[in-house]
Amino acid sequence: MSTNEVELLTRVAWLHFMEGVTQREIAKKLGISQPKVARLLDRAKKCGIVRISIASPYANCLAIEGELRRLFPHLEDVVVVPAPQGGDLFASLGRAGAWYLERVLQDGDLVGIAWGRTLKHVASSVQGTRVRNLKFVTLVGGLTASASLNPYTIGEKLASIFEGECYYLYAPAVVESEEIRNFYLNERINQKTLELARQTRWSLVGIGTVDARHSIYALTGFIDYHELELLRQKGAVGDILGQFYDRQGNLIDTPLHRRTVALPLEDLRKMKNVIGIAGGKEKVEAILGALRGKYIKILITDEETARDIVELAKREG
Repeated sequence: MSTNEVELLTRVAWLHFMEGVTQREIAKKLGISQPKVARLLDRAKKCGIVRISIASPYANCLAIEGELRRLFPHLEDVVVVPAPQGGDLFASLGRAGAWYLERVLQDGDLVGIAWGRTLKHVASSVQGTRVRNLKFVTLVGGLTASASLNPYTIGEKLASIFEGECYYLYAPAVVESEEIRNFYLNERINQKTLELARQTRWSLVGIGTVDARHSIYALTGFIDYHELELLRQKGAVGDILGQFYDRQGNLIDTPLHRRTVALPLEDLRKMKNVIGIAGGKEKVEAILGALRGKYIKILITDEETARDIVELAKREG
């Protein structure tokens, strides 16, 4: 490249990127065509005269979002937020989930709701919004402990904020037997709720783990250590709506599943705009399994978790 060419490329780049001069104004100033200015700017970037650097904590997040989209082409959207330094990860993800909902929801939308700590923070973080008359429907039965994590509580709070209504699955999330589960599922009011659930425009779910220290199932007393150990022995890495799957996303059939009152994951997989919100090292395998099983179409997580998911997915192929 001649000295004159370098000088021209540098001048055009300086005028455009440093002084904010438009391509049309540069063309007029230098006596060349606007398409040539565009070509010169492109060439300046390719040959290294122009190097674009984004100084923001979100820059790395955007790069990882791109990696996740390439690894999991079925994903419709990915939101990765900076990991909180010493802060509350659930609260951070909850704010991200609330921001996402406020951005995408429209008047009259039907929204499915699950349970969990992150979803509790989503409901607490939603601000005043322009959309109204939303309908929420719970995708899983209720918890008998930890009321703030209950899908009923979360759905009711969101319905109040958006001046809408909430429809419930009237049953505990886990019952004593398959016969009792079938009784609840065959109740007319619950059949109507499940039919509504299958029609949702958006659904919001958490992603659970088989780690007893972090499992909502274990912390609320629905299952004990021995049942969790049985799930781990069968290869379980996580759950959505109380239904467990392995690291490839395959459902694991256990007696617990046949006692769970919830929308089947086979139905969830067919639904559009299913938003999975989760983060933390203990959730990496669970999130990866959910992605491989295509149970979620939109992922909201933190930077450290996202990076670990990408590394694990690449390592395992």
